[in-house]
Amino acid sequence: MRAGVDGAYDAVADELRSYTPAATLAGAWSEVLRHTVASAARLTEPDGELPWAWFVSGSVARGEAAPGSDVETMVAIDDHIDDDGKVTLLASAANVHALLERCGVHGDANGVLASRPRFCRRRASWSEGVERWSTDPREDRGVVMTGLLADSRGVLSGSEVPENFLRAQTVAAAGRNSAVRQAMLQDATAFRATFPSRLRWLANQADDVDLKLVAMDPVVKIARWAALSAGSDALYTLDRLDAAAAANTLDADDVSSLRDCFNWLLRFRWRIRAGAWLRDERVSDVISLSATAPQERAMLRSVAREVSGISRKLTFLASTQSLR
Repeated sequence: MRAGVDGAYDAVADELRSYTPAATLAGAWSEVLRHTVASAARLTEPDGELPWAWFVSGSVARGEAAPGSDVETMVAIDDHIDDDGKVTLLASAANVHALLERCGVHGDANGVLASRPRFCRRRASWSEGVERWSTDPREDRGVVMTGLLADSRGVLSGSEVPENFLRAQTVAAAGRNSAVRQAMLQDATAFRATFPSRLRWLANQADDVDLKLVAMDPVVKIARWAALSAGSDALYTLDRLDAAAAANTLDADDVSSLRDCFNWLLRFRWRIRAGAWLRDERVSDVISLSATAPQERAMLRSVAREVSGISRKLTFLASTQSLR
């Protein structure tokens, strides 16, 4: 299995050097990671198929993984499994992640792991959770859980569970509950994309910026909210924006701007992470603006202004109840 991952890594590295478009690379690498999770789960089933279905979330599920991306995993187990059986499956899930780590595929740093009870649930428990988080999103990290499930994609099922089992329920529940849509919009627009001014550089000698936090995440979150509000179970950010435009959840000009911002950010993020990835060094989204080319700094600031402007517009429309 490690040889397969290494071979995929080499193939992506070759495509990088051939200037393959970042969107194509992101989709290919995401697929590699999804297949790797599924393979690790199969190898951990010593006596045939286990009564579980594995899901990934985040960028790997959306097809937007970047070099060094970790994986967020969840498991839905059959309802007839008793508590002892669940403990056994949790241990098996931990073995899956241990195998993935040995292959260089790291689990989510924030703890979204199938080896944790919160993310290893019976199917009925997941369904109950979807309703609870959608009805009262301020409790039990409902906004976070709804976002994770909206991004979920099945990668392995020994129980004939559909690939969109969690995502479809989440989209339906969001359609019934305006509270979760409002909470997700507030979460999407709460953080304004900003970059340090030249004055701050001089005063504090600090010009480091987390590209994912201040630029990529706001676009992804707006698209996620817009797709849920449109009743779409699309995963890829650009597909979500298209669905929002078709449903008039977002203004067509805003969709066009967000698409341009996302495409540029995806290309830029792949480029800045690829060097460290190919050198087998620690990969990070933190960049130094002073070490960035002037034209790229200008583009980053332009993207930040565009996304912040759209966020302010959505916040205003939400306050006038124009968005539901």
